[in-house]
Amino acid sequence: MIIQTEQLNKHYGRVEVIRDLNLQVPEGSAFALVGTNGAGKTTTMRILVNIIQPDSGNVTVLGRDSQQLRQADLMQIGYVSENQELPERLTIAQYFSYLRSLYPNWDRGLEQQLCRRMDLPTDRALSKLSHGMRMKTVLVAGIAFRPKLLILDEPLSGMDTLTRDEVIEGLLEQADETTILISSHELAEIENFTSHIAFMDKGQMYFQESIESMRDRFRDVHVTLSAQKILPVDLPDDWLSPEISGHMLRFIDTGFTDNQYLYAQLSHYFGAVQVDAEVMSLREISKVLIRDARHQKVEAAA
Repeated sequence: MIIQTEQLNKHYGRVEVIRDLNLQVPEGSAFALVGTNGAGKTTTMRILVNIIQPDSGNVTVLGRDSQQLRQADLMQIGYVSENQELPERLTIAQYFSYLRSLYPNWDRGLEQQLCRRMDLPTDRALSKLSHGMRMKTVLVAGIAFRPKLLILDEPLSGMDTLTRDEVIEGLLEQADETTILISSHELAEIENFTSHIAFMDKGQMYFQESIESMRDRFRDVHVTLSAQKILPVDLPDDWLSPEISGHMLRFIDTGFTDNQYLYAQLSHYFGAVQVDAEVMSLREISKVLIRDARHQKVEAAA
């Protein structure tokens, strides 16, 4: 794993920002860390690059304790944040010229290619850039030295559709050679180019999995029953939120394998049925899992 945390915790006073966080980012992945605002994503990323320290737990990045990262390690890590400060008096070109002197692996050809793709006005002062242009500038700065790991904290926030697409295209160009960890509170923005996903809420990790695996095993199931039924008490544990209304049954199957096996399960419990199992979007899956986790938490506290 290029990133691994074990039982990571961070408090600010009485506020528990991160609780027992176990995150595993495979090398070569495009890993999405998703959650609402205030979920703890930014704090997690700042701990990974040793901007802040955790209260407890272990963090390894590039195989090294994050608090022991050396200069050579940092030269392999790109970090981009929506709140990143820039030297406002410089132009884009002057800013990149300054960065070239700091990074031995800076690829000027890649810099120019990304600037053209993202339509960056390199003669413009950083102080005169729109939010979208600023984010494209810091993204180029984070990619042009070809880092082994690229950490992106809400890089698409507040962008218009065209700007967002340009940024994503730039990220796709790097996906083959760079591990990407990207945070967002809007899954629809990033689900098309990520390979893995984890969802955080109120400092806790609720799930992490490859996107391919998640899409394969989740179905929104609608069943037409031959007669009115009541819900059996021994339904499979991986059927979430089952509800019957008249002749209609609906639930989320989190362990779907194939239609034949699902039909056999339903026939066992309900007799003759008609079944429609719909593929779910990642956004829908995330909502279902968070709702179920919160429900279990309430039940455990009762």
